[in-house]
Amino acid sequence: MFLSDRDLDWAIEQGRLIVEPRPTRIDPTSIDLRLDSIAEAKVWDVNGFQKALAVSGVKAPELHLGSFKYGEFAERYLIPPPPEESADPDIRVVLRGKQVIVRPLGFLLWQTKERVGTPEEGADLICFVDGKSTRARTGIVIHLTAPTIHGGWNGKITLEIVNHGPFHFVLQEDDVIAQLTVAKLTSIPNRTMQVAGSATLGQMAVTGQSVKN
Repeated sequence: MFLSDRDLDWAIEQGRLIVEPRPTRIDPTSIDLRLDSIAEAKVWDVNGFQKALAVSGVKAPELHLGSFKYGEFAERYLIPPPPEESADPDIRVVLRGKQVIVRPLGFLLWQTKERVGTPEEGADLICFVDGKSTRARTGIVIHLTAPTIHGGWNGKITLEIVNHGPFHFVLQEDDVIAQLTVAKLTSIPNRTMQVAGSATLGQMAVTGQSVKN
């Protein structure tokens, strides 16, 4: 059962749903999410990773997804996009002042300005993050494969952003880029996300770093 605008507002008021800063506007069944500071936009340092692999004789940037630890990998290889004026023409994501330019096939990570989710204890809601349909029609894909915010998790959401369209997208802080929908759980989970071993609980950066309140 998904929550309507009145239920979303009431859940925030009760502390059962975390959306900080609190939204000034709630749509009939969703809450808009905005992009955080431009300093939080990151791209993968593929060249740096490939150079590290070359030491052991590997020529391509091969990443073993079944065994890598995201936090450590992100700390080492996530970097800001290069300035447009100094970037190679083949670079897909660049900075232009306070804007990020995402060229076709560009990929980057950027977190939401809002901290969202549910309390670690007694969570009775589960959240979902999706892109906005009108933006998607231009070819932009937001939050690729992991829309679920599990009950008992909260933090800033790391968005995976890909340009599959023909345009050069111009993104900046406070752009509405995604939306949050919320559903009622049939019961409160037996285990908290901390007990379950969540690696990103409370994250406040795209590297998965967290801070405790």
